[in-house]
Amino acid sequence: MRIGRNKGYNHVAAHDDNDLENHLENTEEDTHLIGGTETPNLLNNELDNADVEDDLNFSDNELPAAPPSYDLEADDNGTYSTPAGMEQMEMDDPLFSEDEEGSVPIAKKIGSFFGCVNDRVVIPVREKIVDPLAQGLNILSEQLDFYLNKIGNPLILRRFFYIVLMSIIAWVIMSSGFLPNKRATHSRGLFADYEILIDYARKSFDLSKLERDLEYISSMPHMSGTKGDTAVRHYLEESFNNNGLKIVKELEYRVYATYPGNVSLSFTDTKNDNKMTNIQLHEDNFNPMAYNGSIDNLDIIYGFKGREADLQQLKEINLLENDFVLLLKYDNLPSEQILLAQKYKAKGIIFVTEKFDGDDGNAVQVKSVCIPQIIPGDPLTPGWFGTTVEPISPKESKGLPQIPSMPLSYNQGQKLLKALSKEGIPFEDGTFSGIRDDVKVCMKVDNAVRESHSITDIIGKIEGREQTDKAIIIAATRSGVYNGAKYPSFGSAILLSLLQLFQEMKFKYDWKPLRNIYFISYGGSEFNYAGATELIEERLSMLKDEVYTLLDVSELGIWDQDRKINIESHPVLHKFFDNSENKMGFDVNVEHVHHYGDWLPFLANGIPVSIFSSPKVRDREFPIDTKYDTFDKISESLKSTDNGVLATDLLIYLFQTSLELVDTPLLPFHIDDYITILDKAFRDFDDRTGNRLNFNSVTRGLLLWKRIGMEWSNWRKAWEQLVLDHEEGIEPSLISVHRWTWNKKLSNIGRRQCIASGLPGRPFYKNVLFSPPLWSKGETGSDSWLFPGLQDAVNQDDWNGAQNQLEDIGKIIEYSATVFIEETNDVGF
Repeated sequence: MRIGRNKGYNHVAAHDDNDLENHLENTEEDTHLIGGTETPNLLNNELDNADVEDDLNFSDNELPAAPPSYDLEADDNGTYSTPAGMEQMEMDDPLFSEDEEGSVPIAKKIGSFFGCVNDRVVIPVREKIVDPLAQGLNILSEQLDFYLNKIGNPLILRRFFYIVLMSIIAWVIMSSGFLPNKRATHSRGLFADYEILIDYARKSFDLSKLERDLEYISSMPHMSGTKGDTAVRHYLEESFNNNGLKIVKELEYRVYATYPGNVSLSFTDTKNDNKMTNIQLHEDNFNPMAYNGSIDNLDIIYGFKGREADLQQLKEINLLENDFVLLLKYDNLPSEQILLAQKYKAKGIIFVTEKFDGDDGNAVQVKSVCIPQIIPGDPLTPGWFGTTVEPISPKESKGLPQIPSMPLSYNQGQKLLKALSKEGIPFEDGTFSGIRDDVKVCMKVDNAVRESHSITDIIGKIEGREQTDKAIIIAATRSGVYNGAKYPSFGSAILLSLLQLFQEMKFKYDWKPLRNIYFISYGGSEFNYAGATELIEERLSMLKDEVYTLLDVSELGIWDQDRKINIESHPVLHKFFDNSENKMGFDVNVEHVHHYGDWLPFLANGIPVSIFSSPKVRDREFPIDTKYDTFDKISESLKSTDNGVLATDLLIYLFQTSLELVDTPLLPFHIDDYITILDKAFRDFDDRTGNRLNFNSVTRGLLLWKRIGMEWSNWRKAWEQLVLDHEEGIEPSLISVHRWTWNKKLSNIGRRQCIASGLPGRPFYKNVLFSPPLWSKGETGSDSWLFPGLQDAVNQDDWNGAQNQLEDIGKIIEYSATVFIEETNDVGF
């Protein structure tokens, strides 16, 4: 844009009448430029008096009066002074007066200084910088106008580009986080300030929402594949959507499933004139995945909890010679009771529910009798997904029992127990086994079978902002035979509350985790953990590459006032859970994984898992797994202040733990602690087996991992000192690349310690270090899930097989360490 200049004009005033009588000549020819405008030079030209009078046509009366003249008087020395009568004003300004010694006035000093600055700074800058820049901008402006004129109106286009430019600048400033706003207050440099997020989570947690979620989810029985499960599934999916998850998926799978059908039971007391008694049964007398079959007039033998030692005693006195049915109390693992019963040639099992406090004796604990020790998931497609391979028949499946079973209530079971004679083996509960030909039993199990029935997993995702190829999973079991207020519905409500807290952080602080978070609600848990297993079988490669840990919250509760939490986890995370700074007053016990759940297929394929559980829920204490586990039974306890505080503390602890796992810049995997745990476990195993095995191959691999642990520990300390201490959370880009590399290699530890062929006789279990053994406790006397193939061989007294397993373990430890070193040997500052 050009700015026009005002034209300047010269004006000369005549001081007396004689001025107008001077002749000026050649007015039009003698001109000069002033400010780019031609102006007549009136001072150097003369005009004729007549011409002036003709042109101006002034009369004497119209001429302006002459100004007054002031005559000066001269003294004797010839100096002029003001005439008498005029007062002489004196100047008395110190700035302009000289001091007594005649020094330079202050004003002259200041003037000299500014003059110097003007000559040496202002003028050179103007001549060498400002003026050339202004000239260049002027040329650029003209060129821009020239080209804009070809498009449209330059003025409008300039304004348009100005608005766009200012918008871009404003966006850059606002997105940089430099402005003081609430969205920037949660961060320290490039990373989150967890104290602010956790404090806000505590203030914003809605206990009433947790109660409402629990009330609805437990308002109906929701066994997988039923209408109740459909209603609960839709409720969870709607909650996922309402919380703004970017990705929500329903993954549907077709699996083998069983539902309550026709069952009958009667017995004959041979001591009492062959008196026959019918036991009235109902749909609660049902074991999910039970084998359908009939038993007619067979001996019934009481075997306490059906453990190896219990059955061996019965065998030694010939009570298990011919066909018989076992009467057992539930143990921790019904599937192992089934396997042992089949091993000792039992034709069927009747489970008796123990009587608990608050139970009138009519409660029936309904527990699944599938066999995950051999193969979890759909028993007709063991180890593969869907219909890629022709399904096998139920009789061929090793994941299904091959003898019928049914559960009884305490009162129903007492009818059978009282009929038995007080002979045979006395067990520790004071009950005798009975003898042969004592009581004869007839039973029929005819459950509804669906060999290909629909179950559904629900998956939501919060995307990370940095390493989006890595993720954690927060999961909970959804399905159960009954309402399941304490289990599994409370776990589902906890999952929804955690999801809401994470989303609130996202919207409140414009926060995203460094890595992805998946929220999963499993279906088909009572069908041999079918939902989790089918998910793994369908997406194994993706999950092994992306997921570096899984957190399961299904077994948590607020029913233990002693505030205990058990965490069963992979050894690389033991130190992380042990060293947690804020445990919210909970007594946290960290140990190895050693019980079954939906995490099983992840563990079996080398993905580190962490299971949070409360003791009473993990042990399935009454009323869990019964129809009495309803919201009405626990609603009063939820309203108590103590349980409200407990629920809040529990959720904040889970939020804090999962936040650190997904948002800590460096994965909290402690290799040094991992190697210490493995080394101790091998030494203990060697001591229990009497030093009969050679551990040299294992030692070589552990030494390599020890070296890796030292390097990782040193790198971690150096990173924390450089980035967190010196740079206040600002990480150089080169260091970021190295950190991501370390995280990637750390996340591969579990998957690299798997063998493609799996354990002998159980190929689904690829993880040779951490998987369930076939028997929970054998010759080693340990319930640990460490080195399962080695334990299985020792339990079978197969020492050659045990040494082979040990060699395989040593090779996989050494191989995984070698690969780790090769992939990270260029990582450093």
